[in-house]
Formats: sequence, structure tokens, C-alpha cells
Amino acid sequence: MKTPFKLLLALSFCSFSYSCASTNSADAQPISATSESTREVAMRAYAEGDFHLAEGLLRTLAEAPVYDPQAPCFLGAIHYRQHAYQAALRRFEECRNHFPERAEIWFNTAATHLRLATEALLTGRSYQNNPSAANGVHQQYERLLQALMELQRVHTKEVR
Repeated sequence: MKTPFKLLLALSFCSFSYSCASTNSADAQPISATSESTREVAMRAYAEGDFHLAEGLLRTLAEAPVYDPQAPCFLGAIHYRQHAYQAALRRFEECRNHFPERAEIWFNTAATHLRLATEALLTGRSYQNNPSAANGVHQQYERLLQALMELQRVHTKEVR
């Protein structure tokens, strides 16, 4: 059962990384030349890891009067990489409203939920009085946490 989880994880995060960098602008509604160049600068900043600059430019594009429907998709990816998962979910939802047919948007949403679930269990683990207890709930808790971490290629020894 571990092999399917690892395969799913590998495919998932490869796809997430790919979709964040390769959202197709051809599907977007036409925007002005100035907005297009702003998007190009934002994408270059994103590719170089300057999320602060990319986020500022994309926020401008995501608001009226310009409103580039691609901007929320890219903002969701930035928020995810900044570990602002609730903000990422809001942006991915906005993006899904414009592009519900895009699998990468649904995938990004699911990856964000997985990350939130993992963080919740890791936080909860710190409140456990006797983490080595052999009761059923604790065993299920640890199995779920381990499965989520395997999906994200995180090993228990790295987060303890």
C-alpha cells in the first residue's frame, strides 16, 4: 500500500510544480499590452523565486479595472509556496470559477488541503500526553499522519 501512496505523491507534486509554472495564458481573456507585460515580469519574478514582487504585480492584475483571470491562479501558487494555505485555497477557488475544466487547479486545491491536514496532525501530535500509547485512536492518528507525510515525501525524523 505504500507504493501507491509514493507514486501518487510523486505524480502529485511533479504535477503541482509543473502546473504552478505552466498555467497556460492562452486560455485567459485578452488583457492590455501593459497588463501582459506586467504578467510577464511577474512570471519572471516567480520563476526566480522573488515571490514578493510577483505577488505585488499579480495582485494589481487580479483587481479591477484590469482583472486578469489568470492572476488568482498564480497568486494561489505563490501563497502555497509561502505556506499561506488558507489564502492559497481562496485564490484557487477564484481560479476554479474561471477555469473549472483545468485539472491542475483541482490538483492544487487538493495538495493544499493535504498540506493543511498534515500540519493539523503535526500540531496535534505536540499535545499528545503519551504518543507511544498503543490505543487504537493513536495508532490510526499516526498511520494517517505517516501516510500524509509520505504523500509529501516528508519523513518523520525530519519533522520531530
